[in-house]
Amino acid sequence: MDLVLLVGPQAVGKMTVGRALEEQIEAKLLYNHETIDIFARFLGYTKETFGLSDWMRKSLFKAFVEHPETNQTQGIIFTVVVGFDMAGEYQFLQEITELFTQKNGQVYFVELEADLDERLKRNKSEFRLQAKPSKRDLVFSENELLAMMEKHRLNSNEHEVEQKLAGIHYLRINNTHSSPEDTATQISQWIEREKSNKISLPD
Repeated sequence: MDLVLLVGPQAVGKMTVGRALEEQIEAKLLYNHETIDIFARFLGYTKETFGLSDWMRKSLFKAFVEHPETNQTQGIIFTVVVGFDMAGEYQFLQEITELFTQKNGQVYFVELEADLDERLKRNKSEFRLQAKPSKRDLVFSENELLAMMEKHRLNSNEHEVEQKLAGIHYLRINNTHSSPEDTATQISQWIEREKSNKISLPD
């Protein structure tokens, strides 16, 4: 049972990389807005919506690790924006990663970063707008992207993640000039190396 966390700021390419990664490893994608928009359709983007989205994700992850015999895939690729300076963010990450590690699952934490100009371009991509209704107001979504970047630290400091989250595998990629397919290949090859290193370690 694997959890592949694709983390990074808005429009860095998490969902498109996740889609490409689905084609290369035995895992299925759950992107951030997939659970949010279920409830936002009825409640708007409110505190209640985000609370219900959080509950749904954790419930899914818990059921996934507790019933491997009936799972339809070996892993989950989960995309999320993390404010590394925000109270409670690491608590959430610890809760979901420990669900897997406590059941002897592996957690692969992949952090993406890209130049602002490229993120602003990706923010307008047809695939992103089709998948995420809240991003279709381009003025709003661009202002939100810029405001979040000014208000919060959306990429981690060096060694921060490894020190905060025990028992995970960590990789950071600047995908400014990489296609989703190339980035996914880099991730899948890294995961294979990490699996091989784990298997080859002596007891």
